[in-house]
Amino acid sequence: MEEIYSLKPASIFEVGDEEFFFEREEEGHSDYINSGSHYELFYAISKYYDPDSILEIGTRNGYSLYSLSLGSTTLNKIVGYELDSESATRTEENLTESLAENIDIRVETINSQELESLDDSYYLIHIDGDTTFEGRYHDLELTRGKARVVLVSDFFSERSGRDAAQRFVYDNRHIIKKTHVIESLRGLYIIEYVG
Repeated sequence: MEEIYSLKPASIFEVGDEEFFFEREEEGHSDYINSGSHYELFYAISKYYDPDSILEIGTRNGYSLYSLSLGSTTLNKIVGYELDSESATRTEENLTESLAENIDIRVETINSQELESLDDSYYLIHIDGDTTFEGRYHDLELTRGKARVVLVSDFFSERSGRDAAQRFVYDNRHIIKKTHVIESLRGLYIIEYVG
């Protein structure tokens, strides 16, 4: 996975609009937004896999979804799930203004914990919502048969979420091709399904 690190820009602002990251100078946000080791790796991962469709569970302000979008040259569909309706609306508007017109963009107010299955399949699914063991495991269960690549956020910083991801991989080892740990500010975990 060295190639992913080689695709990482020094700053996300080399490839993306600084205005999109509207909390960049705010206390509590400036550390990760300006770290050079967070959103830059989302971009690099997307550059590596070049997904044509992305679902993100836990979109908030859309920073990681935007960074993933910037990395792909084949992207035609973006879907985000977010609990907060104001964040969902703002993020959809910001993505629509910032990305190519030919990309279908939807950010919906949905609680993934209430879903039994996903409505569609996606090349890449980013899990960045509930970090409890049960919540993270549930979100990962939704990806079975619905994704080629799953990206799990906060792998280093949230132990229960990390434990859930590792348990999910063990329980589903017969359909998982390989996994990768990406060294980043909070840690990223990549799951590649067979097929």
